[in-house]
Amino acid sequence: MTDGPCTFRHVAVIGPGAVGLCVAIRLAQPDDGPQVTLIDRDADRARRLGGRALWLRSAGGDLRARLPVALAPASETPPDLVILATKAHQAAEAARSAADWIGDAVLLTLQNGLGVARDVAEALPATPLVVGVTYQAANLVAEGEVHHAANIITHLGREGGGPGPAAEAVADLLRRSGLPARVEPDMTPVVWRKVVVNAAINPVAALAGVRNGEVADRPTLAALARRLAAEGRDVARAEGVRLGEEDPADAALATARATADNRCSMLQDLEAGRATEIDYLNGALVARAGAHGVDVPANRAVTTLVRLLSAPENAT
Repeated sequence: MTDGPCTFRHVAVIGPGAVGLCVAIRLAQPDDGPQVTLIDRDADRARRLGGRALWLRSAGGDLRARLPVALAPASETPPDLVILATKAHQAAEAARSAADWIGDAVLLTLQNGLGVARDVAEALPATPLVVGVTYQAANLVAEGEVHHAANIITHLGREGGGPGPAAEAVADLLRRSGLPARVEPDMTPVVWRKVVVNAAINPVAALAGVRNGEVADRPTLAALARRLAAEGRDVARAEGVRLGEEDPADAALATARATADNRCSMLQDLEAGRATEIDYLNGALVARAGAHGVDVPANRAVTTLVRLLSAPENAT
């Protein structure tokens, strides 16, 4: 924790999934922290969650919080920070749904994938936006209960520009709550690095039905992850994005090991019969590759397979 008063007085977290619960419960811990409201589009679930303690389980100990859970924050205490913690394909609609109450609040996005910040900015053009890329690993154990598998850094800033004071304030808030955070001069390469890493891990873990650690430990899965990452690197280069000195395949496997116990969201989505983020990850890489004439057969294959498994009625 850092010294000094908290900048934000009221934080609204949109989305009661794994990341949303993890962030909301952590933010509610410091005695001098902000008021926290969890926003849920499902009124019945909101009533259930608002009537019980929310739990975060981790190797470092369990945390609990009782939070107001509602379709929108109470009008008498408008939020000054809104954290969008939905899936990538839900982000723009969730942002539009917040238009009636977001007011002058800063909006932090925490989605995976290419194009999410653009979609959200188009939905709320007058709202100051902080782009977040988080490596937090969390699994939803049950309704209102999350397993925090790995407490890893969140990067903050803006794509194509300087970070600004809002990003600094958000980073300070996260650090006060025990969530490591760093402000970046330009989020574009950070977003791309996370996309390439996720595109290497998530579809492999999801299609094989394994936790992240097995992607790194099993040679056949690691080889596929390396190929996916190499193709992602080629697409980034074609887009003029520098991913940094570390080989993206090495970065992907290192991340898989660091989050070894995590069951990635794509695996959980496939098992639950929900839509996945494949179109914002590998699907987005395939689309960008096509615009540049870059060959990405591995990404194309896993995109097709995940799409078919998440929508079996389309399989022929």
